[in-house]
Amino acid sequence: MPHVYIIGEITGASGFDQQLSLQGEFKFVTSDKWQCLGGDAQGTTWVGEAEMDEDMSIWNHPIQIHYSTRGMYGWPKLRIQVNTIDDEDRVDLAGYGFCHVPMSPGTHSLDIVTTRPKGSFWDHISSKYVGGYPRYTNPDEVTKTSFSPGLEVITRGVVHVKLSVVLKGFEKTGVKMVPQHIKDHNLS
Repeated sequence: MPHVYIIGEITGASGFDQQLSLQGEFKFVTSDKWQCLGGDAQGTTWVGEAEMDEDMSIWNHPIQIHYSTRGMYGWPKLRIQVNTIDDEDRVDLAGYGFCHVPMSPGTHSLDIVTTRPKGSFWDHISSKYVGGYPRYTNPDEVTKTSFSPGLEVITRGVVHVKLSVVLKGFEKTGVKMVPQHIKDHNLS
């Protein structure tokens, strides 16, 4: 049975409001053909604050997970939810985002653009005075390609991730996975 090892870190986030502390929630989303054999498929980073002269909140949160799979369908996606924490320790949504875990072995730097639902005019007014931006009832829905066409969103910041992907046993199933640097070299 093929195995996928994902090792790395959620480095941090940039492009969000610099005056608020940021915290990330992450989850690897897969199909039922994938089984987590070790590591954390979901978790929460610690709180990071951007320095006054910088735009980056540093998390350096480690990721390590081991999957076995019965097929290529449902390849892991990393879903991120960024929350803001104000001076009163109130938590509010800053944005959602996701990326596909690269299918090629090697080390990858990924930037995940985040968005949040725009909501109605009254949602906007309420969020300014009371707090609480609109949220999705199931955040995993953002990883689906058929997710709410026509939904209005507001682009927020970017979450920076570094992942190393190690593959084992795919050649026994007739699938050849080529490292990214070899793909890039063959294209030129």
